[in-house]
Amino acid sequence: MTIETLFGQETVTSKPRSIKFKQIKAVFETLTVKEEITDYLKTGTRYSSPSQVLDTFRFLNKEPKEQFITLHLDNKNRILCMDIVSIGGLNQSIVDMRSVFQTACLSACHHR
Repeated sequence: MTIETLFGQETVTSKPRSIKFKQIKAVFETLTVKEEITDYLKTGTRYSSPSQVLDTFRFLNKEPKEQFITLHLDNKNRILCMDIVSIGGLNQSIVDMRSVFQTACLSACHHR
């Protein structure tokens, strides 16, 4: 029997087996939150220490999965944008550096 492969035609003596592939497709979505953001973030707050950020985002302790979040600040250390870069498992989150810098660049260009 002659079959077509990636490398051209090939002669085989037995029936070829089939291989199943699973394909993962990326789905992008924009979420709009319809609740008072002032409960979490006070507008115009200047962050001058890591402990301030820790206190502000302490509610994330209750999340069941590890999250890698970036905060984009202006030159007065006020939050311009918050981006959830990665949501991981119970104890780790895999972060791709392109994802971090992509939103940083978009945030910098958008807020000029």
